[in-house]
Amino acid sequence: MPVAYAAIGASGAPDLMRFPPAGSTPYEEALQLGSGQERFLAAANQLMTWGAHRAAGFVVSDIEVGEQADYVGVQFDDGGTPELGEEPEELFSPEGEAYVLPGTTATLSSEKAKQPRPILVISTVDEPQRLGFAWGDREAVTGFGEQLLTVEQRADGTVWAVARGFTFLTSSGLMAGIKQRGELRDVIELAQALVGALAPGAAIRGGVVPADTDAPADPDASAHTDGDASQDN
Repeated sequence: MPVAYAAIGASGAPDLMRFPPAGSTPYEEALQLGSGQERFLAAANQLMTWGAHRAAGFVVSDIEVGEQADYVGVQFDDGGTPELGEEPEELFSPEGEAYVLPGTTATLSSEKAKQPRPILVISTVDEPQRLGFAWGDREAVTGFGEQLLTVEQRADGTVWAVARGFTFLTSSGLMAGIKQRGELRDVIELAQALVGALAPGAAIRGGVVPADTDAPADPDASAHTDGDASQDN
C-alpha cells in the first residue's frame, strides 16, 4: 500500500515541528472543543468514523479496509523512536459504525479540491484520553504529505482537536515561492477545517447528522485555537 513519501508515520513524531522529514514543512493546528468526558467521547466517535472529513466538506468514497496482518501501522516509543504498531482492536461507535483501522484506503473529494485525493490510513491512536488516526497521500497531489488528527482530553478536563503533520510543497519555476506559500496556506486551512469540523454542532451544519441526533452544543466550547507552521526544511 504505497504512499507518495518516504517518512511514513512521521506525523506522530514528538519532535516533528523541530525536525520534519527532509524537504517538508511541518504544521500544527489545535482547537478547544469544550470540556468533559461526554464532549470527548462525542468528538472521538465522530472523528474515528470519518465524521471530521465529511463535516469539513469532503466526500469520503472508495473505502476499503486493509488486512491487519499485512499492515499494522507505525507508532513511537517513549523515546520517540518509530516502531511497528500492534494490531489494533476493532472498535465501533454507539451507532454501530466501525472505527477507522490502519491499512484502510479511501478517496477524498470536494468542490474546492482540484482533484480527488487517494489516501491511506497510516496508524491509529487508541489511548484512554486520546483517539485519532494518521492518514497520508497515496499520490503526489498538490500539498501532499501526512497528517495525524486526534481528539484528546487534557489533565484540566478540556477537550481539544489537534491536526499535526507535514507537507511537501511542489510548485517550481517562475513565482515558485509565492505558489508554495499558497500551497501551505491551503494545507493549513484544511487542518483548521478538520479540527473545526469536530466542534459542537459542526456535524449538523455540515449535513453529517440530522439535527435531532447531535448532542447539544457544549456551553464550555471555546473558539480558542493554537496554530503553528514552519517554512524551515
